[in-house]
Amino acid sequence: MIKLLRKIEKLFGLACIRYAPVIRPGFATKMAIFFYGRWGMKFVGRPNYLSARINFDGTNYGLIEIHEGVTISSYVRVLTHDWSLNTIAKSIGYFSPKPIGAIRPVSIGPYSFVGTGSIIMPGAVIGKGCLIGAGTVVRGTIPDFSIVVGSPGEIVGDSRDFMRKQFERLQIPLPTELTPQ
Repeated sequence: MIKLLRKIEKLFGLACIRYAPVIRPGFATKMAIFFYGRWGMKFVGRPNYLSARINFDGTNYGLIEIHEGVTISSYVRVLTHDWSLNTIAKSIGYFSPKPIGAIRPVSIGPYSFVGTGSIIMPGAVIGKGCLIGAGTVVRGTIPDFSIVVGSPGEIVGDSRDFMRKQFERLQIPLPTELTPQ
């Protein structure tokens, strides 16, 4: 009976997250923090925005950590498991009684931005202030303030340099953190 209630809660929670923007833009973030947090996801501070169209791996929400100020766009997938080893092992004649795979945590650092359609692979650690371009496949450790694009994702720049150029282009006074030394 308890398992059934948990499944009903999950269906209800996911529906609330999915349809929250119909009620009010940005409401999906509040619903996601409430439900995913209840199911074990770690929130270190409050994210800026979580789209209603994010696919978080439900294997174990406790393996996902999202920090303060994070923005995650639509159609992003955050994976914590990889069972490809199990399938490929069979192709070489290895049939294990237990599935072979990897389950690894994912962390998205403070004030990072994840663009639409990106895939965050198991074990990815995204640092502070990173810009993950649309459609990027992220794996491994991404240092603070990196700009990452492509499949597989490659570091192509520093987000502080990008911001400095944008502030100058828009003729906005530079914050002290962006002022050249």
